[in-house]
Amino acid sequence: MLMTPARSRILIVDDDAVTRAMLRGILGEAGHHVGEARTSDEARAAIRNAAWDLVLLDRRLPDGDGLLLIRRVQESCRCPIIVLSVMRDEQDRMLGIGLGAVDYISKPFNANEIRLRIRNLLASGRRSLDVAMDGPITRGPFRLHPATRTLSLGNRTLRLSPSETRLLAIFLTHAGEVLERERLTPRICGRDWSYEDRAIDVLVARLRKRIEDDPKNPRWIVTVHGDGYCFCDADEETGDQTASTRSS
Repeated sequence: MLMTPARSRILIVDDDAVTRAMLRGILGEAGHHVGEARTSDEARAAIRNAAWDLVLLDRRLPDGDGLLLIRRVQESCRCPIIVLSVMRDEQDRMLGIGLGAVDYISKPFNANEIRLRIRNLLASGRRSLDVAMDGPITRGPFRLHPATRTLSLGNRTLRLSPSETRLLAIFLTHAGEVLERERLTPRICGRDWSYEDRAIDVLVARLRKRIEDDPKNPRWIVTVHGDGYCFCDADEETGDQTASTRSS
C-alpha cells in the first residue's frame, strides 16, 4: 500500500470556487497544507513566495491559459503539475503533458479518483526523491543531479523538467533492462497505465530531443517493440535493439 507523506504543500490554481472547495476538502482530509490561487497572477505570486510539492492547475484561467504557467512552476519550485480541464480532446492532453505536466484530468472529475491519483503521485515522487538525494547518478557520459534537475552531458549542461528528471534517473539506474510502459507510468505519472495512455511515449520523445544526437535514430533510449524502452549504454547494440530504434 502506498503511503502519502503527510503535510505535503499543494497549490490549487482554479477560478471556480466549487472546484477549489472540493479539492480543499479532499486534501485537507489527507492532512496536506493547501494554498489557493484564482488567477495566473495569484499563482505566480504563490509560486514565487513559497515552495510546493504539487500544483493542481486549471487549464482555463480568467487571465490566460493555465498551461503557460507550467514552465514558470518548473523554473521556480520544480514540483509535479496535474492539469485540470473541461477540455477532453486528446491533443490538449498531450499538449499539457508535452509541456511538462505529469497528469491531465478532465472535469468533472470523481473525488475518489483524484484522491487516489494525488496520493499515488506524491508517494511515487517522494520515493524517487529519496533515492535521488543520495547523490548524482553517473553512467557513461551522463551525470544527472536530481536535486537540481540538471544533467551534465559532454560539454553541455541541461536543465530538465521534473518528469524528465525522474524518467532519466530510472533509465540510468536500470540500464540494459527493458522497462514496460505499465511499469514506468505509476513511477512517473502516479497512476496505472492503460492502453490509450501515451504519456510515457511523449516524455521519451522529449527526452530524446534533449540527449540524442539524432532523436529519430536514438542511441541511448531505444524502443523495444511490444514491450517498452531500454537505456542502452553499450558501444555495440544488438541487432534487435538497433532495429527497434527506427520506430519510436
